[in-house]
Amino acid sequence: MALRPDDFLEKLYASNKPQYSFNAKNVSEWKIWRDNLRNAFIELLGGFPEEKVNLNPKVVEQKELDDHIRQRVVFNTLEDLEMIAYVLIPKNANGKLPAVVACHGHGYGSKDVVGLNFDGTEKSGDPGYEKNFGLELVRRGFIVVVPELLGFGDRTLDEDRLNPYKGENSCYKISTNLLLYGKTIAGIRVYETMRTIDYLFTRSDVAVDRIGCMGISGGGLVCAFTSAIDERIKVSVISCYLNTFKDSIMAIRHCIDNYIPGILRYAEMPDIVGMIAPRPLLIEAGLYDHIFPIHGARVAFEKLEAIYSFLGAREKLESDFFEGKHEISGRKAYDWFVRWL
Repeated sequence: MALRPDDFLEKLYASNKPQYSFNAKNVSEWKIWRDNLRNAFIELLGGFPEEKVNLNPKVVEQKELDDHIRQRVVFNTLEDLEMIAYVLIPKNANGKLPAVVACHGHGYGSKDVVGLNFDGTEKSGDPGYEKNFGLELVRRGFIVVVPELLGFGDRTLDEDRLNPYKGENSCYKISTNLLLYGKTIAGIRVYETMRTIDYLFTRSDVAVDRIGCMGISGGGLVCAFTSAIDERIKVSVISCYLNTFKDSIMAIRHCIDNYIPGILRYAEMPDIVGMIAPRPLLIEAGLYDHIFPIHGARVAFEKLEAIYSFLGAREKLESDFFEGKHEISGRKAYDWFVRWL
């Protein structure tokens, strides 16, 4: 018998056999695997409402900039829950445009993605680890919608409203409250991202058959999980998130918003992300990322390669393992959207 639980945890992982670890032998088995895992995954996330509330979207701010228009919109996502989001629209665009949902990571929220400081002033100097990737996308001709993920920025709890400028959030209290109801903050964020896509469907300037999603870190989780569930997302870029659970959130202290009770009974992370196949998917991973380590990213990517190759879609999977830390690369990501959208 061992006093310390290290061996106990190692053996627990080694003896665990996820029910939906990918092992399909034909397309029929793949469809059954995907559908069963998707249903189990949604249930573990806490489930989604059977009926949707009316969005009732409204524009609350608008500003004209040199190369794009920046709107701020508000719409309903759940009963008693509103989403606020930025929408970036290329100037002088004609007709319906492809759109990308941009999911921010931990920090002060959606402002960081669209080139703003926490106080709403225009950013200058260091773009931070998210590198204004919403601006990079709109400058390539995409309409970009940046939802404020629950618990960040202007969507923290009232008691935390003065803290986001320091990079703080309300993840812990919201998550622990939701867990007591059998729900997860990841599930709420995924559902609200799906409702953000519903919002895009209401816009006359969006080509709704050409919608992509990009996210980094915690936003990478939201992008990955939403893309796995919602096939309206045609192209995805997951930055600094793809890994194995074992090598990332089980090995390194992470925010509680990453944890989904019971998930390993059904799948490891690459199985979940593998549900995106055969739709185009690019993975960014920094060689020196200290919270989603590169060795775990490589293991997970090999599993994705097997799934995409099985479906005859290997050309729709790409990696950018770049010289960098926990940050956006962009070296291949923006061209990936141009290519596929």
